[in-house]
Order: sequence, then C-alpha cells, then structure tokens
Amino acid sequence: MMITRATEYACLAMLYLAKQRPGTVCFTAEIAEAEHIPPAFLVKVMPKLVKAGLVTSRRGSNGGIELAKPAKEITMRTLVEVIEGEIAANVCTSSQPFSCFRSGCALRGAFQQAQERVLESLEGVTLA
Repeated sequence: MMITRATEYACLAMLYLAKQRPGTVCFTAEIAEAEHIPPAFLVKVMPKLVKAGLVTSRRGSNGGIELAKPAKEITMRTLVEVIEGEIAANVCTSSQPFSCFRSGCALRGAFQQAQERVLESLEGVTLA
C-alpha cells in the first residue's frame, strides 16, 4: 500500500486549516501557496473532504473553507480512507465480499496483523 500524492496534499491542507483559529475561513489558493500544493490538485481533493464532513465550504465574497469539526477529532486514518478508500494490506484483508478465494491461506494472518498495526497507528494521530 502506498499513500498517494492526493492523500499527502489533503493531509497538508487539513493541517493548514487545523493551525488556524477556530472559525477562520481560508481560500484554497492560500492553502495551495502556503503548502506548495498545485492548486488544481487541491481543487480535486476538497470535494471529497467536504462530502466526508471534514471541512465546510462557503461560496461568495466571504467564502472559503474551514474545518467542520475540531482537529482532535480528525484522524490520519480518516483522511487516508476519505481519499484512498478502504485501507487493506492485501485483497484477503479487504472487506469486499469474496475478496480472498483461497481457503486457509497462510498469508492472511500476516497481512491482517500488518493491516491492524497500520490502522492503529493512523488512528492514533490526529490533526491536533
């Protein structure tokens, strides 16, 4: 599993928002410049963050984006899953039905253990 650039940019943008005073609304161009994120890339990831309820977006002259919940409630696991989808070390550890066709696969346990450690680590880190 490799975290993509989209997830990296989403995390950087969210960290930028987390550093602002509560209620501060920021423009995506401001975030992109401050975090050295290509603006076009940031525009692509923001709708996913809005849909997940992690940021709110306002249009108009007083518009912009801000965190929708406190930084301490937003974990790295949530951010990764919003952008990447389900975190699975292997097809056998995926929640998709019938993802593993080998019964008694000796590798499943090792992949499951690795996945649990990754999830636990990501869950333990918040934007705060």
